[in-house]
Amino acid sequence: MRFLKLYIFIICSISYTTNIKAQLGELFLKLKTCSSKDSAEILNYISQKYRFTNGDSAMYYAEKALQIAKKNNDFVEQGDAESNIGVQYHLKAKYEKATTHYLNALKIFESHNYLKGIAPTYQNIGILYQYQGNLKLATKYALQAAEIYKKLKHKKGEAGIYNNLATIYSEQKDVLKSLEYHLLALQIREEIKDSSGIATSYNGIAIAYSDLNEYQKAIDYNLKSIEINERLKDYKGLATSYNNIAGCYKDIKQTDKAIEYYLRGIEIANINTDYYALSDLYISLSATYESVQKYKEALEMRVLYDRVKDTLYKTESMEKVLEMETQYQSDKKELQIKNQALEIESKEKQNQQKNYIIIIGAVALFITVFLAYIAYRNFQKTKKQNLIIENQKQQVELKNEEIVHQKELVDEKATELAVKQKEIIDSINYAKRIQQAVLTGEEVWNKISPEHFILFMPKDIVSGDFYWAYHTPNNRSIFVLADCTGHGVPGGFMSMLGNSFLNEIIVEGKIFKADEILNKLRAKIISALEQKGATEQKDGMDMALCVWNKLDNTLEFAGANNPLWLVRNNELIEYKANKMPIGTYTEDNKPFTSVTINLQKGDTLYLTTDGYADQFGGEKGKKLKYKPLIEHLLKINHQDMPQQKQLLEKLFLDWRGKYDQIDDVSVIGIRV
Repeated sequence: MRFLKLYIFIICSISYTTNIKAQLGELFLKLKTCSSKDSAEILNYISQKYRFTNGDSAMYYAEKALQIAKKNNDFVEQGDAESNIGVQYHLKAKYEKATTHYLNALKIFESHNYLKGIAPTYQNIGILYQYQGNLKLATKYALQAAEIYKKLKHKKGEAGIYNNLATIYSEQKDVLKSLEYHLLALQIREEIKDSSGIATSYNGIAIAYSDLNEYQKAIDYNLKSIEINERLKDYKGLATSYNNIAGCYKDIKQTDKAIEYYLRGIEIANINTDYYALSDLYISLSATYESVQKYKEALEMRVLYDRVKDTLYKTESMEKVLEMETQYQSDKKELQIKNQALEIESKEKQNQQKNYIIIIGAVALFITVFLAYIAYRNFQKTKKQNLIIENQKQQVELKNEEIVHQKELVDEKATELAVKQKEIIDSINYAKRIQQAVLTGEEVWNKISPEHFILFMPKDIVSGDFYWAYHTPNNRSIFVLADCTGHGVPGGFMSMLGNSFLNEIIVEGKIFKADEILNKLRAKIISALEQKGATEQKDGMDMALCVWNKLDNTLEFAGANNPLWLVRNNELIEYKANKMPIGTYTEDNKPFTSVTINLQKGDTLYLTTDGYADQFGGEKGKKLKYKPLIEHLLKINHQDMPQQKQLLEKLFLDWRGKYDQIDDVSVIGIRV
């Protein structure tokens, strides 16, 4: 047994593969041949093995390693354990806890000037700050890690850091600096013949050249990356490269080539069941088909994109059940290990008994009386051991019963999850009732004009479109139609936010100037969503807003992407909106502008969101578009308003036919 322990430990010491070390380490634990000092190192190896495949096991082994390392004052393994725990919190997006453990590791390594630990810890902290959007600190820690890797002559670590710096500068829109670091990483990786790393660098360089509009160079580097990834059978890398090269061909208007590479990427992503890559590829290919008027194919890709997004949603919804199942399997595996240990211990005891019998037989001729005494003692000992084994067997049976009970709890939790899903649907239906209650009622709209209609057709239970109106005591009417980012629950939240802010600005703030209302609404949206610039999330809304002064029959219009249509004497006049949303659009948001219109009796005003015109349908599965909608409004303009609403709804439903509704649909008509 000693020789086996020595052999395994030597192999662990010279092996450069964490997975091999971890597998040998688990053998160590099974055979119980490692001392407490050995255990901390082995447990850290095992934690790293499970880092990306089983977070619970990785955390368990890292915490065990930390306990043992602290007990033995082993600063290297203590720092490694803190880092391993930090990585698990990092992967779970618990950034505050991850930072705490990374800094614990850094403090330990720095107190002993242990450069081999300081460098990767700086690297981890830099990546953590990058995830949180603090690119200044991310750059600082990455550069510190690079300097230490240089001192250690750790080529692979140095190249990895340069790759990190390239992505950080790319996020800062400094493409030339990003390209510089990609090329530095490539130079080192070629020197150490790191094929996987070379492919990654080729891919990064290709993206940089694409951002610089040097598309042929981008295509060449993508092809180099594809060649290596095909040899390595790296399907994830292949899907990324195919997507990137297709994007290049799309930008230089070589659409056939772009479609070819998108389809190759989809084929590879399907092999690897990479839903995130499939999501990007399907939506990009849909847009490409639409750009060449292949509407049927565009719709097919859009449907596949929606299915992949639904699959990702369902996968995340089942996460808790899968975690419990993983825990159950982990407990089951631990019990199997204990059973194997019991069997080994029992066999060792049996071997000891055989040795006793041989020794007794050898001296039996000389000490008969003593032999009888020894035999009696052995009998008593065996009886006692059998009782111990029987007791252990009962404990194992009790543990099996506990595992069965845990499996029943997993099934029970799955049932609870199904109930929770029903509760969520019920909650969304309740949210629909709340949204309908918040939308401005007929009493207010009748004060604005008795001749009006509102066509409101949400895609999902709740809507990202909303309408709002207010009639002031001084005979002004303000009415709004808005289209929020997304539809369903996210769009519903945005619509409630917009409704609330309009009440604050107009009803409470007494602001009745159209462009000023939009400017203040944009400021409130940016503040509420904590949008800090063009690189932040693009949540917001498109809107058409009208202020009708009935004293002089003038109307002031201001719009964010959505126009106002006025029909007079069977002619449609379009008043264009500012080409920007209510939300962050550029680093320097321009103010909204307004236009004043002199109304005449009999004029008809129309406001619409893009859901009506963007609907796929008809015989060829194309978009309806705005021109047919305008022609239809001119055709039905002489009808009364309720009849116009019916005719608009009929046109939409007839056009949609067998196709799914793709967005919320809203149209408002008001006759002066």
